[in-house]
Amino acid sequence: MQHPLQGIRVLDFSRVVAGPFAGRLLSDLGADVVKVEPPDGDGTRIHGRDVKGITGFFQHQNAGKRNICIDLRAPGAVDLVKSLVRRADIVIENYRPGVMRRLGIDYDVLREVRPDLIMLSISGYGQEGPESHRPSYAPVVHAEAGLMHRMAGRNQTEPGDLPLSVADTNASLHGLIAVLAALHLRTQTGVGQHIDLSMMDATFATDDRSHFELEDAPDTLPISPIFDLPFARVFLATDMKLLFRRLNRRAGMADPTPEDADLSTKIRLREEAVVERLAACGTLAGFAELMDTLDIPWGEVRDPRTLDSQPTLAHRDMIVQVDDRAGGVRPVPQSPYRFSSATSGVRGPAAHLGEHSVEVLADWLEMSEEEINQLVSTQTVRTADGEEDQP
Repeated sequence: MQHPLQGIRVLDFSRVVAGPFAGRLLSDLGADVVKVEPPDGDGTRIHGRDVKGITGFFQHQNAGKRNICIDLRAPGAVDLVKSLVRRADIVIENYRPGVMRRLGIDYDVLREVRPDLIMLSISGYGQEGPESHRPSYAPVVHAEAGLMHRMAGRNQTEPGDLPLSVADTNASLHGLIAVLAALHLRTQTGVGQHIDLSMMDATFATDDRSHFELEDAPDTLPISPIFDLPFARVFLATDMKLLFRRLNRRAGMADPTPEDADLSTKIRLREEAVVERLAACGTLAGFAELMDTLDIPWGEVRDPRTLDSQPTLAHRDMIVQVDDRAGGVRPVPQSPYRFSSATSGVRGPAAHLGEHSVEVLADWLEMSEEEINQLVSTQTVRTADGEEDQP
């Protein structure tokens, strides 16, 4: 079956997560995504398990992309980028506002060579405004958007960062939506777009609980319990009062409280009875059966190192093994998209720095060996070590 974005070409100048993740998903959907990487490399190349020079962090965000290494400050670099943009449908970048202009490859310049270009610019605080100059990473936005404060309040802990880059991935996903909308509009109007996407905006827009604080209303969503049972640690999406009521009415658990018990005694005895009944399930399968009877959503509090045995992830093949470039394979999260009459998914491992420089120049620009050698000799373009990288 065909990929939905087959034939679409993307130049991905972005780094770390906000931007590269959008490019990764475009690749999963069939676009030819070429990562334009500077000689000093993407910062994620130093984080995670390293196999033959590719780390797990870099692999996650860049699997399936081709890679060209360009020194954007070198002679001829701007002209080379313009030539590539003439063949591109989409450009992604997440430099700080103003950097692309100083390099001579901002949207106003690039749309002169490709009028229907769609360009996604992701930044911490937007291209204009009082904070547009500020550098930003996901934890900074987590702090500014109130997520750290809220998490500390709910967990009764000191503020700390979230264990994933929500601000980055939200920006990438909202950016992807905007890019696909712009592609659709272009088919109707022939007009390109410059999409100014702020990580702060994307995080705030996706925050389903900000209305409580904005309207100074109490957060009435329950704080759900976690139980350390003999067979597993489990999270239940309910509160203790409803859990007891369901156990009492649907599972036949007796109420242990005497009629004259005060409220604190009643709560204590009922909670003890709940814990005892859950522990009596004996196994996780028995617990799951009881939760089905009670119609209560629940989840095992898993060590992420065991995710390859999570039943749904395993059933839906969400962990795919790709070539590790060292004679083996390594795990990468699969595309989450499931189409009835199309296909998507990881299309290969992440690339070494400059691995496809020669290939892309020959493929996209039909450059001759002599022309490519000239760019390499001036170090405008770098190639990876190895015979496969020579013209």
